[in-house]
Order: sequence, then structure tokens, then C-alpha cells
Amino acid sequence: MMPLRRPARTPAPARRAEAWADSPAPAVERWFQLLLAERMHGLPFLNPALSVQTIDFQRIDGDWLGGLATPWSVQLMLLPGGGALWVDTSPGERSMVALPVGRLAFIADEGDPALPAFQYLPLVNATAAFAGDDAARAFVRDALATAQRPPAVAVEALTAAACDADLHPEHAAAPAGAARPPAGPTAIDPGRRRFLRFGAGAAAHR
Repeated sequence: MMPLRRPARTPAPARRAEAWADSPAPAVERWFQLLLAERMHGLPFLNPALSVQTIDFQRIDGDWLGGLATPWSVQLMLLPGGGALWVDTSPGERSMVALPVGRLAFIADEGDPALPAFQYLPLVNATAAFAGDDAARAFVRDALATAQRPPAVAVEALTAAACDADLHPEHAAAPAGAARPPAGPTAIDPGRRRFLRFGAGAAAHR
């Protein structure tokens, strides 16, 4: 009889996450500011034009969905509010979250006692293309709006934005502080394209 093969890594059991009655944005921002000060400060890949900022946290299907921009990453954030989106998941594991654009893979993580559990969807891991906080905030708001559109509408919006960038190349080099992020073939656009392709494809197979 062949011995049973053990998995290379056994995830820690998921802990029950308490629902946030009010917006978790202040706790998220405080935790990532602490990360910046204590663990990330001075690292060469940080974009000095960006600060830590939470963006447009709101209840979606009873849970909290919002955005986060830091000098090293830009992502969507999901936290429990007692609704239908959140599923307790072991840190480091993925949870498939059903949003209008499709089922998106959020990664579970934990902070400190003030932020014991959250899930995130990376949008951009190389932040050098952002001219500043306004550009990062505009990009996150665009991603949040995209996540809440049906797949066909989201892809149509992306196509229109891509055509606009081709017809108006001046948008690809927005000045510092501009509200619109760079549109051309930077690190931003491929991230949004992957986000949309995954959401639309996953939705088609639900």
C-alpha cells in the first residue's frame, strides 16, 4: 500500500473574523503606515511621490470593499462587515469573491490586534508609473468602479479608455499631481487588463 502523500504546506486554520460596524479604513491606513515606518522605510522600490492612503471604503453586499495605495503597491481591500462577500480564509490563501465583474481572487492576510484580518487583490506591484497620490487615487477609483460593473460593461469601458489613450497620447504623460494616471503602455495598464480579463473569464464560468 502506497503511503499517503502529505502536502508540502498546511495552511493555518482560518480564524473567525469579527465584522466591522463602521468603516475599517482608519485601521487599514494606520497599519500600513506602521509597515512603511518600521519595515519598508528606505527600500529602493518605494515611490517617494506616494503616501499611504485608503480610498472609498463602502459596504458592498454587507461587507467593506475599498482601495489602498502605498509607496510599494496598489490594491483593492476587503474586510468583513457581516455580509455575503467575506469568507474566513487562512492567511496566505486565496478567497474567490463574487463581484459584478466576476469572481476575483483575494489573498487573505492579517495585521495586528487592531486589524486582525483582511483580504487584498493586488492591482499594481510596481508603483513608479504613478506621478503622485492623485494619480494612484484615480486609478483605484477606476478599479473599484470596474469591479462593480458586469464584465461586458467593464471591458467596454477599458476599450474606450485604451482608444482614448491612442488618440490622445498626451494623456500618457500626465504631469505630477494630475488626477488621471498615465494611460499608455506603463505598469498600470497591464495590471488593469489582467484584472478585467480574470474577472470576465471567471464570470463566464460561474
